[in-house]
Amino acid sequence: MTAKESAPQAHVNNFDFLRLLFATLVLITHSYFLTGVPEHDPLWQFSHGQLRLSKLGLWGFFVISGYLILKSLLRSSSLKEYYFKRIIRVFPALWVMIGITMVGAYFFSDKSLGAYFTDRSFFLYLLNLVLRLHININGVFASNAVPTEINGSIWTVPYEFFFYLLLTPLFFIRHSLVWLRGVMLFTFAGLLLLQLTGQVDYPTYELALLSDQLIFLGLYFVAGGLLALFPAWVRQARLRTYAVWITGLGLLAVLYFGGYAQAQFFLLPVFVIAFGESDYPALSWIRRYGDISYGVYIWGWPVQQALVHLLHPSQTVLAFLSIPLAWIVGAVSWHLLEKKVLRLKLALPAQRVEEPVVERPQVQVAFRTAQQA
Repeated sequence: MTAKESAPQAHVNNFDFLRLLFATLVLITHSYFLTGVPEHDPLWQFSHGQLRLSKLGLWGFFVISGYLILKSLLRSSSLKEYYFKRIIRVFPALWVMIGITMVGAYFFSDKSLGAYFTDRSFFLYLLNLVLRLHININGVFASNAVPTEINGSIWTVPYEFFFYLLLTPLFFIRHSLVWLRGVMLFTFAGLLLLQLTGQVDYPTYELALLSDQLIFLGLYFVAGGLLALFPAWVRQARLRTYAVWITGLGLLAVLYFGGYAQAQFFLLPVFVIAFGESDYPALSWIRRYGDISYGVYIWGWPVQQALVHLLHPSQTVLAFLSIPLAWIVGAVSWHLLEKKVLRLKLALPAQRVEEPVVERPQVQVAFRTAQQA
């Protein structure tokens, strides 16, 4: 293999588009909830109540995360490097959002300056810095349909980061594709059995995480990671196209006619990864603006709550106003903060990163990952 052939391919795919789309879907459904009307968004109506746009967006996020983060783990030269990359991706933007919103929310509060900054809920809000969720500050957005809630979207971030930590043992078997596949398949099957049999209630309160959500979200995260361990089909454009069409039509069928609950963990992950790994020129425009989806997601709820407080808009008006505003805030977050912080990865010691391999009789089959996370 020549040096050119072994070099990583350019970052050309649809994942940036998908992440922004998923963040926007969350905004659309939240525009119903935050204006006090039933969350009967277009997907809820099409699916006869089986799924909302926000849930589709969240589940898609976890699939992509499992897929890319497992690749990041296998590419890391050490666990220290892996943890560092995950920390600088999640926390700086989150911390800035928490700092700005906890101070800025005063201007949307019915409390005096002294009462606001000495209220116990104000200090509890700081616990979000370490992923201990306290999303309410008393007196804020008092006249809104959803009072006191500063940011209801960030409930998923602790689950996301917890899954990053749970991948740790895979680092020690990263050189065996057989073992990696076996562990991930066993985990997926176990979680699926618990989900389908309803055995989802376990004492996880000390983690400040709900066991049913750990199992449900974990299924999507593990499904994404599992697909990362079968790279051959992803490399073939024809197979990706078949996968997009077959799973896409399958999703439409089960959403409209029923059966989504049973088919979701198979159809949606394959569709998301096949679509994400493809490169559709009509969607390439998003790459010019960077990966703004995380900023859109963590800022969307505060932006919408502020608009409700100031304008008392209808659901439709809130959706049309908040989407471009959240995109702008997300772009600012990416270009002024997230992008700059991610450059710290360049300061990591240059080390030779061995590729995970699986030994077979008389041949080594390399498992290569090209997508950066």
